[in-house]
Amino acid sequence: MTENDQLKTLKLLAKRYARATGQPQHVALDFVAARLGFPHWNALTVSAKGEWAPSEAQVAAIKAFVQRITSYEGTTFDHIFGGLDAITRGEVRGHPYELSTMLGDVRMEGDSWRIVLPENPSAAPRVEIDIKHAQTSPMNDRVLREEAIGIARELMQSVKARRFADWPRRATKPDAEGNVRHPFLEMEESNLWYCLHCNSEITGPQIAGNQWHCPSCGASPINIFPEAFWLEPTDEKPVPVQSRAERQEIEPIVSIIDPRPRLDLDSDQVTHLIRAALFEDATNASERMGASLAEIWVDDDLDVVVSFEDHYWPEDKEPTAAIEVAALLGIEIELEVTWSDPLFAWPGLGTVTQSTADYTRLMLDTYLSHGATITKDEI
Repeated sequence: MTENDQLKTLKLLAKRYARATGQPQHVALDFVAARLGFPHWNALTVSAKGEWAPSEAQVAAIKAFVQRITSYEGTTFDHIFGGLDAITRGEVRGHPYELSTMLGDVRMEGDSWRIVLPENPSAAPRVEIDIKHAQTSPMNDRVLREEAIGIARELMQSVKARRFADWPRRATKPDAEGNVRHPFLEMEESNLWYCLHCNSEITGPQIAGNQWHCPSCGASPINIFPEAFWLEPTDEKPVPVQSRAERQEIEPIVSIIDPRPRLDLDSDQVTHLIRAALFEDATNASERMGASLAEIWVDDDLDVVVSFEDHYWPEDKEPTAAIEVAALLGIEIELEVTWSDPLFAWPGLGTVTQSTADYTRLMLDTYLSHGATITKDEI
């Protein structure tokens, strides 16, 4: 490979690196130069005009580095849904982990700990430690924790490269006026953008630099628009966001969690359990209608009032299954009966059969035997 060819190869690698990282070409060129020991690309080219030339080993090292960033090519890597084929296993200082992706986030799972890198680049990494290992977890070691986060960030770089490969270059590279192109809204370009979630006004360089996540609230690219069309004339105007300083480190959020499932009962859950028990208590088609028609109220203390329709639930019938469910939940249950017009004439027909189909047949035949005309109301 000639000297000229070597410089062309370095330029091409810098271009691939710029595309994969969403950086301007000149930044990528300076980055390549720095890895070869030069303060910037111009210094490298000046040296190349003299006696210095990049060796094949140096070019190969740069190529390997860029390849690592764009390692999704030709692999089973799935940056959206992850999957078993996309799991990477390894160790950080002797502690095993599994590395995977899901909906743009990177997850690192260890023994009773996990690290989550959100897709939003301005969001802090989350480090979760199971409560049983709060004192002994390797994630309590700051140096080890940072090393693990660094491993996860390497995969995030490939996630980002895969995403940028699908976006137009203008989505990550503002023009001289600060205009950028939305990665999903076809041909939409602007130097000002607006967040549907928090009504922030965002410049083109700000939104491109934050990978099209709102720098204020973190909303995803599908919530970013070139106009705040949702605002009324009387609404407050969007406020320009203040982006964090470039290259400012984001401290990880370390939290102790209890991974065991937790049941916080609410009124909907209680209602479904009580109604399911009522169907269990029903012994015929009529009582099943009564279980379906019963009004169930749940108060703030989750105590229950069940109001039965008299035509379909016998007044003296106690719903033993529903009472047992209430007792298991530790709540009070009160029963009452109301009177209203039945859904169908002769509601007692449902007491002679278990089958809803048989009840329907009996009900229709009885209507017809009395000369009734059966019609279907239009919805």
